[in-house]
Amino acid sequence: MIAQHPDMEKVQHYRPLAELVPGHWQTDGIETEDGIRLHYTRTGGNKSPLLLLHGIQVNGLSWLRVAQALEADYDVIMPDLRGHGKTGHGDQPMTAQRMVQDIITLIETLELEMPLVIGHSMGADIAGRLAAAYPLWAVMLVDPALVNFAAAMLPADEPPPWMQAIVETMRSLKTLPHAERMLTGLRLLPPGMPAMEEADYVPFIEGQSEFDPSVFGALTRLGYLFEEPETIAQINCPVLLLTAQSMTPGADMSVGLAAFKDNLDKGQHIHFEDSGHFIQYDQFDRFIEVVRTFFNAQ
Repeated sequence: MIAQHPDMEKVQHYRPLAELVPGHWQTDGIETEDGIRLHYTRTGGNKSPLLLLHGIQVNGLSWLRVAQALEADYDVIMPDLRGHGKTGHGDQPMTAQRMVQDIITLIETLELEMPLVIGHSMGADIAGRLAAAYPLWAVMLVDPALVNFAAAMLPADEPPPWMQAIVETMRSLKTLPHAERMLTGLRLLPPGMPAMEEADYVPFIEGQSEFDPSVFGALTRLGYLFEEPETIAQINCPVLLLTAQSMTPGADMSVGLAAFKDNLDKGQHIHFEDSGHFIQYDQFDRFIEVVRTFFNAQ
């Protein structure tokens, strides 16, 4: 049994993911340069393409509610990044450059002309590097790392000991029936964090259940965009940086923030003072408003 959580009654009635994803959305995959199949979900339609890049341990459908809100105006494409969701990680070393190339291959295979891009957390780092290497219309970086969290990790392929309970929970999710999976997934929320809305929580937990912990070490060695001011300076398209409260209380984010502000030629910044790391969950309505305002201005 999991420890008592105030949202246990709510989440056990959440529907399966298959019932939440609109039936007209497309699912498919493309082959990357090294032969893995990169899975994606797409809302479709003859509209401006919008790529949504997720963070670590989840998958493309973690953007489900955002995509539902934006699909009337955009053709929203949500890939499962390498090592996440239904996308494999292959035999080659997992690097940030390889993950960027995956997205370039996706853009070119789907013939997406000058897409808009939003990336969250790790996905924000990938989105920023993508913008430095490939022509985009505009990019939003949603709470990328501003301090080096990986410095506390052990240089191994498995997570450090203090994360073993989290990893075991993720592994257990794979074999649980849906209702029990929803309840067990509450263990993966930060202390004190309430369960998200159904359209956020269900794909968040499903993504955790699909995550391959064997790639964890490789992901912690990707590096951080804020540590690469020369890369940030190569971004030529308009950029909106969104930041939130630090996941590490008391952490000094000023150096990381300055790396973006001092090196972005076309950069804007909005700080969500009352939001945690998952701005798109915590401040959904304001987040969607900010997305529309920023992209409509480009």
